[in-house]
Amino acid sequence: MKAIDRAVEHFKSKPVKRIEVPEWGDDSGPLVIFANPITLREQSKLSRIEGGDAEMLIEVLVMKAEDGQGNKLFTIEDKPKIRSSVDPSLVAKIVSQIMSQPQETLEKN
Repeated sequence: MKAIDRAVEHFKSKPVKRIEVPEWGDDSGPLVIFANPITLREQSKLSRIEGGDAEMLIEVLVMKAEDGQGNKLFTIEDKPKIRSSVDPSLVAKIVSQIMSQPQETLEKN
């Protein structure tokens, strides 16, 4: 197996993150957000975002937040509402969890 193939297999094996958001839940429980790991292509796109940290947080939420079936929870059309009508500290907390490395990865480094 080539090195690139091993690198691709490693990335494919990274777990999908599961984030519970009680603040956005309903009578059946918290909203559950699933997020696949960030790719280099996505990181590159995020690095080019103008408008500061707030715009980056919104972009990550729209880009990565999915339901259990892999459907996007937010769209580009939701950005104005997220920008003006959603708790910014909660968005930052969710995005922090999306962007964080698993604990075992941090311990190895």
